[in-house]
Amino acid sequence: MAEKRPRARATYHHGDLRAALIAAGIDRARTGGPQAVGLREVTRAVGVAPNSAYGHFPTLTELKRAVAREARVAMAEAMSAHLDSVAVSGHPGEAAEAYLREVGRAYVGYALAEPGLFRMAMGGDPTGIRVPAAPGGDDDDRPRPRFHLERALDRLIAAGRLRREDTGRAVMASWATVHGLSIMLLDLLPQLPAAAKQAAVDDALDVLVAGLTRSRP
Repeated sequence: MAEKRPRARATYHHGDLRAALIAAGIDRARTGGPQAVGLREVTRAVGVAPNSAYGHFPTLTELKRAVAREARVAMAEAMSAHLDSVAVSGHPGEAAEAYLREVGRAYVGYALAEPGLFRMAMGGDPTGIRVPAAPGGDDDDRPRPRFHLERALDRLIAAGRLRREDTGRAVMASWATVHGLSIMLLDLLPQLPAAAKQAAVDDALDVLVAGLTRSRP
């Protein structure tokens, strides 16, 4: 007797297969990271034959690229929620520095809260990703993590705490700090208590802000 294929999810309708496959990829990435995303696995989750995916994603690379793009959107939305929940006010210079710190906290906080999606967002695209503040690299206008970094650096420039010509160096230093710290806390120091992790984040961001805003000749 031939084996019956699982029925498609109730939310799947003809014409929505691409979106359904990406959503299934996000579900798998959340629990298993980039390595959990495969064509057979996502088509099985949606309830279609693997061949059905090829019209949308001819290769696994194309599927992972689309899932990574969607994961970056989810990460940016979570960062937005954090930034909306904190009050940053006062002197423009101090407020700009505080905002950059909160952007950093939002980045690392998402990595610790959603390690699978974080790894998918920032390292799951086989074709490579761009520095978060670099232009281009995505095919729509939805926010990405780079949007929050761009805005934070613009605020520092407007407050006279960062020279515009130093933006490139500031992007790299900021990304290296928060991304490197995220990977360290996830892979090298997962046993640290929550308070110690928070202290490490605070210390790293203090050093970053001090370095970016110090006077240069």
